[in-house]
Amino acid sequence: MNVFDRIDRVWSKIEMTVLSVTTILMSLMLVGNAVSRYFFSRSWGFSEEIGQLAIVVLTFMGIGYAARKGMHIEMSGFFDLLPKKFQRILRLFIDIVSAAVMIFVSYLAFQYVAHLQEIGQVTTILRMPVYLVMAVVPLGFFIAFLRYLTDFIVNITGFRGKTES
Repeated sequence: MNVFDRIDRVWSKIEMTVLSVTTILMSLMLVGNAVSRYFFSRSWGFSEEIGQLAIVVLTFMGIGYAARKGMHIEMSGFFDLLPKKFQRILRLFIDIVSAAVMIFVSYLAFQYVAHLQEIGQVTTILRMPVYLVMAVVPLGFFIAFLRYLTDFIVNITGFRGKTES
């Protein structure tokens, strides 16, 4: 097994763990808050804030995971009607354009996170620096970029190896 396959497998496990743990903890916390409101007439002030931050983590870490699994939104009606040769060309075009968009948006997101750090913005209740949570935004876009770039290289060379795509 080569180094890239190991890195890919380890990163896949990290993504799945972050997404799973975030989903479970967010669900438990939001249900716990609802139970607390119902039985004790007391709401946890921080629960909505943590829920919002968890949604950011799920959304942007999920972008990279969806690109890895090929679960992104696509319109396959036109694509399926094309001959195999044109499907391959269109797939290459989609992969390279998607990679370019993802790296550009990753750059913009990185600038945004740097701006949040510079101004020192913190969350309302927990007083946690917002840039710490928002750092998953450029990370998610960058992971998606790497996946689209990898798919482009794999599709252009015809080498499949052990990649998940």
